[in-house]
Amino acid sequence: MIDDDFESVFRKMIEQFMDAFGSMSEGSVRIKSWNGSNVNDLYETQIDPQNDEPVVEKIDFDDSTLILVEERNETEVPQIKISGSRITLRYDQKGHEFDVEVGFHIDLEKSKATQRNGVLEITAVKSNDDGVSANDGYLRIEY
Repeated sequence: MIDDDFESVFRKMIEQFMDAFGSMSEGSVRIKSWNGSNVNDLYETQIDPQNDEPVVEKIDFDDSTLILVEERNETEVPQIKISGSRITLRYDQKGHEFDVEVGFHIDLEKSKATQRNGVLEITAVKSNDDGVSANDGYLRIEY
């Protein structure tokens, strides 16, 4: 009875650990009882491949939007393209790209991007002029 309680708590801890650190290789993981208890079934789980999409958080203000991007690979610097109200991040090595819609036309001259400690911070400032073509271009990343 005590062994069963201990083993169920231990299994929950392993599940939480695996959820928190999901960077293990693909495949099945087997955890077998090592304490000699009467558990005959093996615990199996399938580990999904890690998603290459970065974690993105968007914070809206009155005249701007702050976009925080947690980089999975700090060595690869994305290209940041501004087009109307859309920001496109393109990673050349893997050919991945994704869009962030801010809901207003972006002023390319006033907007900025910085990258520090694996976090890309983009400040998209609202344009006073609603013309799309005048503000299209690439945003330079400051370090």
